[in-house]
Amino acid sequence: MSIFDKLLNKRTITSPIFLKEFDYNNKQLQDLNDLLEKVNDAKKNLINRDIFFIKQELYGEKNVYNELKNSFIPMLAVHDIRLEFNDYVAQYDFILITAKCIFVLKTKQLNGDIDITEDGDFVRIIKNKEGKFLRKQGMYNPISANEKDAHILEEILHREKLLNSITLKPIVVISNPKAIINKSKCPKNIKSNLYKYDQISTLIKKVLDDSKYAKELSEKNMYEIANYLINNNKEENIDYISRYSLDKVRNLQLNNVEKHVDLNEKEIELSQNNDDPKQSEKSNNNEHSEVYELLRQYRWNKSKEEGFKPYMVFNNEELNSLIEAKPKSKEELLKVKGFGPKKVEKYGDAILEILNK
Repeated sequence: MSIFDKLLNKRTITSPIFLKEFDYNNKQLQDLNDLLEKVNDAKKNLINRDIFFIKQELYGEKNVYNELKNSFIPMLAVHDIRLEFNDYVAQYDFILITAKCIFVLKTKQLNGDIDITEDGDFVRIIKNKEGKFLRKQGMYNPISANEKDAHILEEILHREKLLNSITLKPIVVISNPKAIINKSKCPKNIKSNLYKYDQISTLIKKVLDDSKYAKELSEKNMYEIANYLINNNKEENIDYISRYSLDKVRNLQLNNVEKHVDLNEKEIELSQNNDDPKQSEKSNNNEHSEVYELLRQYRWNKSKEEGFKPYMVFNNEELNSLIEAKPKSKEELLKVKGFGPKKVEKYGDAILEILNK
């Protein structure tokens, strides 16, 4: 390479540049806090619980963000990106674009002691307040979920001709400083892709110093990738009316609620008259609301147990389809949109139990 070429390719990215910054007060948190002031006490507990979990996740992501921000690593970074590709939806906590490698980071706020077996199974050790062993509990492998999301990102970037030969590396970052992870017996692919947040800078520097990462992206290409991610970020539109079964006026203090929640007038009964002649219709709606809440609660519990987002168990559209179809067996459940053999095998029994109570 000539001196002239070297000058043209002079690197100007010398430290972390966040093109989409971490924001603790994200839209979902703001929406829930606004909604909290408008609902009755029966729904406040549900919303407060969701706010607590979101704050926990954001606290962990802030730990990772601070570590990256102070790493002095030359890279472009984006936080909280959601991409849609074919029938897939992928959520990325952090995507780090360096000249030699793109890092796909999923943060996990794991609590307690986690053992990883030789087979790659994640096992949580449950203890009481005194630290005495109570039981073991299996949990979802976050490595697998992140690898799938990284593969989707790679497919998208190849399709858009933004990526040729450099590597994408998925990493799960444990953002809870008190978590204890035992990796002594786990498979090599898990051991190399799972780190505590205070180790992430050292890991990235080690990867970038590795001689096998010889090919480099131009800074122009790096910015093209980052801008593509930002421009194609699809924020999730959450239906809070359905999530919290807010289809009745008695669940809402209607003064000024229209300023905060997009309510469909057809979904709200403006009359609170107990002598409504459509009593059977009301009873049916109450039953649907109860089933909806039970399914939503199951989805939330399962997502926390397995370590990924609730929509990956089943999304709101699929949830509504379940209530409408009312399947009585796994064969009928397979006919519901979004429920293939794997999902039915994994969640079918529990879903049918809720629907058929």
